[in-house]
Amino acid sequence: MKVLMTSLLLMMTMMLGVQPGVAQETDMQLAKDAVLARLPEAVIDYAVRERDDGRWMWSVFFTQGDLIGVCEVNEESNEMRRAQMYAMPEGGLTAAEAMAKLREAKGALTVTALELDWDDGTLVYDGEAELDSARYEFEMTVTGELIEWERD
Repeated sequence: MKVLMTSLLLMMTMMLGVQPGVAQETDMQLAKDAVLARLPEAVIDYAVRERDDGRWMWSVFFTQGDLIGVCEVNEESNEMRRAQMYAMPEGGLTAAEAMAKLREAKGALTVTALELDWDDGTLVYDGEAELDSARYEFEMTVTGELIEWERD
């Protein structure tokens, strides 16, 4: 009976066109909502799911006026773990714009981790990506200059 129910559920899921990533999209929206609850003026730009200390976290990138920031949201509890905000430099790119520029330069990659941080006095996107079954680490200034692209 259990096998029959599982088979029926799988068939119905396929017929309805439900994709495996639907739950992840719902979790991402909950993470975005958690950020907006604390920062209602924020404009959510990009989000990436990553594992941190054995827990799934969402890094939610946003702009708010002349600021750019990122919030870490615990996927299980939807609680904001930390938030960082910086002044957006002139010519600065949002996370979505920067990742689009990285894809233009490198191809159809998947960003698996992304942070916003200072490096030698420059605000940078520091992350990891997968491309053609290989893993890469990258660093890009917020203004779009690719500083590092290294196979992991």
